[in-house]
Amino acid sequence: MKEKDCIFCKIIEREIPSKIIFESDLILAFLDISPISKGHTIVIPKNHYSNLEDISDNELAELYKQVKRLATKIHKDLKIDGYNILQNNFTAAGQVINHFHVHIIPRNFKDEIIRIEIPRTQASEEELDEMLKILKS
Repeated sequence: MKEKDCIFCKIIEREIPSKIIFESDLILAFLDISPISKGHTIVIPKNHYSNLEDISDNELAELYKQVKRLATKIHKDLKIDGYNILQNNFTAAGQVINHFHVHIIPRNFKDEIIRIEIPRTQASEEELDEMLKILKS
């Protein structure tokens, strides 16, 4: 299943050129054309799913097997210090293309590309209990 206006579906169908680094029956991985760092790779299912909530468990498992394999290869071959695995869902979380995808972003010490600051304010017991009640229901 494909979406006719989806840029990733067009890449899968070869309507838009890309620098493919891996392909299987279910998965495609290619270099990001607007990379955050050298080697920034996008991994997608060939079937169109809007986000994490839509993709089948089997395809998700296969996709993440390839994410792990590709991240390991990128780490070794590019001789980087580390990498981020990033996956956004819905516009509020930064999803720009409405096709499930995972970013592998090569990192080096002091590159200052992405910094996620963890809040240092501890939640109150009441706040935690409220969230626990909602999420366990």
